[in-house]
Amino acid sequence: MWILSSFSLRRTTAAATARPGAPEGKVEGMADNESGSANRFEGLFRPWFLPALGLTAAVAVGVFYAAGVVSESAVGAVVAVLVPVVLGLMVARPAVEHPPSRTAAALLVAAGVLSALVAAVPALEAVHPGDPDFVAEFEREDQAASLPEGMGGRVLLLVSAPLGGAGEPQVNFRLSGFSDPVEGRLERTFGYARVGRSGRARVAHDHDADWFEARIPAGAKEIRLERLQGRVAGGLRVSVYRDWLPRAAAWVLSLLVLVLAALGEVRAGRDAGSTIAAGVALGFGLVVSYNVTPAQAVVPSLWAIVLGAIAGAPAAVLVRMLVRRLVPSASPVRKGKAPKDKGEQDE
Repeated sequence: MWILSSFSLRRTTAAATARPGAPEGKVEGMADNESGSANRFEGLFRPWFLPALGLTAAVAVGVFYAAGVVSESAVGAVVAVLVPVVLGLMVARPAVEHPPSRTAAALLVAAGVLSALVAAVPALEAVHPGDPDFVAEFEREDQAASLPEGMGGRVLLLVSAPLGGAGEPQVNFRLSGFSDPVEGRLERTFGYARVGRSGRARVAHDHDADWFEARIPAGAKEIRLERLQGRVAGGLRVSVYRDWLPRAAAWVLSLLVLVLAALGEVRAGRDAGSTIAAGVALGFGLVVSYNVTPAQAVVPSLWAIVLGAIAGAPAAVLVRMLVRRLVPSASPVRKGKAPKDKGEQDE
């Protein structure tokens, strides 16, 4: 008798908690679980997930860097890859979290992948280029260095020299043997750093290395230091690397990827921030490629995130406004709701 009473009480409780119209034995919690599992990625792509992932990785790398386990160039490489990848995932997130039409989802996923690649390749070239194909050491003007057999095409030159003397020395140089002569300047500048609550200290910044694009013509035999002016504590070092993504191509690809992200966001019918994330990623990659060298990679790379956001976000907004005027968008939906399929709209 006691067993029958317990069984009857359980059935009564289940019926009371069941949804109206739901099959018998299916309680409200079970229905919520099934409805919540419609999107397998919903629990992963929360708004806080990607920034938290990037922050966690940055803290971990910072701990290893402070402990001396990894080098400056290696940490810069992690930053150069991690930032575009995280921002690329943010570009593609609306295609997974709130799936729009197939066209919009494909555009957003493609824009996310391309924005990560186009930003990471030039940034990684700048901070962690690997072993050079050729290195030349120049001690005086009019000195030449023989090129390896078969070397030619587009290259990146990392020109460096230790600055000598006090004050603000400058080193001007001119290299020949390329399709166009390479001219540049290395220098020391001074700024002020805050000390304590109200004090300031003068701090020197040695800009003793820089990247230059060049082309070695077919059949070239040597490169020559035509001019070297200024105080140099040692020789002028020229490291030659293969240029995988020239700066002009990076600019063109960045613009195309930005338009692609704007098309996907407009076709999705909701402002999810994909275009802005793509603009920040692409701006970061360009800033790093112009301003960061392997010897000083960490702090300039972190500043490049800020500068990339300052330059890339407004550009992304302008591109999205232009695309919105030219391309019809899907019917707008409320935040958190995906646009209905064509079959659902007909019903």
